[in-house]
Amino acid sequence: MDDLAPVTPLPSDEPPEATPSSGSLRRVFALTLGGTLLLLTPLLVVAVLVSRNGDASPSTVEAARPFDLPGLQGGRITQAAFTGRVVVVNVWASWCAPCREEAPVFQRMARESSAATFYGIVRLDEPAPARAFAREYGLDYPHALDNGTFVRAHHVTVLPTTLIFAADGSFVGRIEGPVSEVRLRTLIDDAVAMGQP
Repeated sequence: MDDLAPVTPLPSDEPPEATPSSGSLRRVFALTLGGTLLLLTPLLVVAVLVSRNGDASPSTVEAARPFDLPGLQGGRITQAAFTGRVVVVNVWASWCAPCREEAPVFQRMARESSAATFYGIVRLDEPAPARAFAREYGLDYPHALDNGTFVRAHHVTVLPTTLIFAADGSFVGRIEGPVSEVRLRTLIDDAVAMGQP
């Protein structure tokens, strides 16, 4: 009996048990959870955007956020100056190198643009160097000295930052860092278009 044939088990009359391994259960759970999250994420994003933009009352229009700041050349500048017009606001400082880089763009566009009104907000700077900066670059539109009120209200964390508002006060766009003329013109055009029927 040295040459025994290999033994093959006989088929059972009972059906095989369907017991998935714990590894396959984990994979199925992970795939199900991942698929659910992928489906829900866009819905959550849309819900947040709708809740943010759904109420256009004056208290939620970004340009109407209150501020009352001393003008660089005297007087006061408040959010009322933004009412009923397309507004470009540039937040800058005289010591800021990128602010110097973009200043000629603002000088040129403020002089030729009838579509938008330009304002400067001076941040973390003294009046004398700020006035010298504005004179040097021919920035003859109104500027205000910010005490932190404006930058907090509009979440400005970078110098320079440029904000564009439509005539109804709604926020159109933000440029952090030096502006390009093309990008600024595009945002002004978008703001103008928002006010048309």
